[in-house]
Amino acid sequence: MTHKRKLFSAVCLIVFVAAMAALPTHSAWSQEPTNKQLLERIEALEAELRQLRDLLLANKETAEQAKERAEAAETKALEATKTAQAVKSKSSYPSIPDTIWHLAGYATAGAEFRTKADEWEFGGLQFNPGFHFQYKDLVIFEAELEIEVEEDGETEFELEYSHFDILLHDYATLVVGKYLSPVGQFQERLHPSWINKLSNAPAGFHHDGAQPASEVGVQLRGGVPIGERSTLTYVFAIGNGPRMGHEGNPEFEGFGGDDNKNKAFGGRIAILPVPYLEIGGSFWKGKLEGIEGPGDLLPTSAFAKVWGVDAAFTRNAFDMRFEYLKNTRGPINSFDEDHGEVEMLEKLSLEAWYAQIAYRLPQLGNASFTEKLEPVFRYGEFRVEGSHHLEEQAHRRYNIGLNYWMAPSAVARVGLEIRRFFEEEIANETLIQLQVAYGF
Repeated sequence: MTHKRKLFSAVCLIVFVAAMAALPTHSAWSQEPTNKQLLERIEALEAELRQLRDLLLANKETAEQAKERAEAAETKALEATKTAQAVKSKSSYPSIPDTIWHLAGYATAGAEFRTKADEWEFGGLQFNPGFHFQYKDLVIFEAELEIEVEEDGETEFELEYSHFDILLHDYATLVVGKYLSPVGQFQERLHPSWINKLSNAPAGFHHDGAQPASEVGVQLRGGVPIGERSTLTYVFAIGNGPRMGHEGNPEFEGFGGDDNKNKAFGGRIAILPVPYLEIGGSFWKGKLEGIEGPGDLLPTSAFAKVWGVDAAFTRNAFDMRFEYLKNTRGPINSFDEDHGEVEMLEKLSLEAWYAQIAYRLPQLGNASFTEKLEPVFRYGEFRVEGSHHLEEQAHRRYNIGLNYWMAPSAVARVGLEIRRFFEEEIANETLIQLQVAYGF
């Protein structure tokens, strides 16, 4: 039974009761009511009827208003849906293009004071633009140029890397071209000036050092999740390999050709038990060709081998790193430029390692600028056996620096570098370094 039907039944019942009450009782038949009594009864009935009528009208108006509100809301919803459909049909959402390109890189400028020279020297001018092109989710091409002003004022151009990344799988990418050496961490990940925590590379992680710089070849690399938080990363590579450098040291500079039939191979495997901790190991091996010499100095060749371990802990404000590399080369013939003759070079051993810690300061009191400060300390060693020329570069190195981060990728830094050479006849040296670096 609806609300209106119940209300109508109640009205009828009240009217019936009122009518029965208006009839004279058995005792009243013998005594007629007065006109005043009848008038009072009629007025009471009329009042009750007016109240019932008002109640009926109020409920009727409320129901009609509710119905009207519901119809109005439905109409508005339909209009909003039509409007949204019209806007969607008229709007042109930008679709993702098949080809995407991106310009990145970094720039550096600075000054340095050397105690040996007893003078300030402005320099460190470097501009490294990087280019990235991607076609869908299939292939990426990336390249980086290094443009640097030398001490003599000449501008040197060098192709740091240039390779194609073919995306084979979520866990595998094939890299073809000239790529940065995957041995260790510093060269491939940390050498850009705005990423490196100090103004220069650690001892032994530069040209004529223990770490290979680059290679031309192919590599397969990727990462595989292990459980919920752990990851295994890998790089397996093959390339043209090293060549004989000055004083017979092997140079891994990404040569575009091979001077022997043997290819260099190696790679790196690392485990991240948690996202902020990485522990890795590297290995690289390549064959070097000697030259023909007179008498007993037969044409010889030797293998250059590199192996190392590294670790990185990067969590919250802390950045802590350790890296060790051992680079060896067997005995081999070489040309002595000073005497103009062929000589037999003994076994060469290069050893380099460093440990580094950086900490981003929190806000101290009301001084918010302290959040932009990052003190850094690094200690490293570069040791050489088997080359008098390179032994002159072997030393211990202490670095203390302070970085001021003007932006997430823009930094101004000041540093103190102390070099203690292992050769007693070589004087120790202290450097004061200033640098501004910007990554874009």
